[in-house]
Amino acid sequence: MDATLIASLRKTCAQNATVDRTVNLDQNPLSSKVIDKSFYNQIMSRRGILQIDQQLALDGLTKSKVAAIAASSDFNTKFGQAMVKMGAIQVLTGTQGEIRKSCRTINPQNMIPIINI
Repeated sequence: MDATLIASLRKTCAQNATVDRTVNLDQNPLSSKVIDKSFYNQIMSRRGILQIDQQLALDGLTKSKVAAIAASSDFNTKFGQAMVKMGAIQVLTGTQGEIRKSCRTINPQNMIPIINI
């Protein structure tokens, strides 16, 4: 994490603080309440507040995508298109689906056993 951000967070979120303070995940005061590419620029600069967010800019599988989003000139258009796609997802309910404990596999209780005869 960026050293300047660490110092700022230590002041805002003191270890023995008696008051809860809010810290925006988007550290840009001009855009912390809007959806834009500022968040991606910040994690590219090692200014991610949550480790999982920062990991997006560090991981070999996602780093290039984060860099492309941060550099894009059409973020709003692409974000809008992504929201339309997500809106078309038919969510499974009841016994039609499951919440996976691991994204890589179905839950063990739902696996069909193989029986050798």
